Amino acid sequence: MALIDFRTPAAGFDQPLELWLACHDRVRRMASLLERLHEHMQDKGADDAAQVTATSIRRYFDEAAPRHHEDEEIDLFPLLRRLLPQKAPADEAKVTAALDRLQNDHVELSKLWQEVRTTLLTIEAGQPVLLDRGLVQRFASTYREHCEIEDTIVATALQRCLAGEDLDALGQSMAERRGVDWTHLHSSRNGSKP
Repeated sequence: MALIDFRTPAAGFDQPLELWLACHDRVRRMASLLERLHEHMQDKGADDAAQVTATSIRRYFDEAAPRHHEDEEIDLFPLLRRLLPQKAPADEAKVTAALDRLQNDHVELSKLWQEVRTTLLTIEAGQPVLLDRGLVQRFASTYREHCEIEDTIVATALQRCLAGEDLDALGQSMAERRGVDWTHLHSSRNGSKP
């Protein structure tokens, strides 16, 4: 089976907000895939298709999702908290409440993920196991609600607050977190040679 490279998302690092939003689409797809895996396991058990699907889901939430959460907790959320009072004071209370909830979600999602992950590892090994429906639904619905808040309240605030230099710094940090050479990307974007 070919390895899936989660390091470089579809959007470019020179468009960090678009890259960030595109990750939400992948999160929703993986959450839906987890729900379908639950149904598949009831009918067919840990067959080859279940094992491959379990591996894909586990790899995504082990590799890409943590970097996405780091993008938010290290860069996006602190930057937004700092800029809100100057650039969007009327929205500060609403956005701050949303950011607080999202950071709490990260803690809850991490706990839920560890439970889901344990079961996925068993499926990957081809062993019979029950993929708990309630756990799958909690994990998927929490992620969907989480992404919805980010796609609406947080994305709108980021678009209002971030300037070009903020976006460049954000893109650089996101690229570096994924092991991508920002210097080469940035010089290519600006038309200069690396």
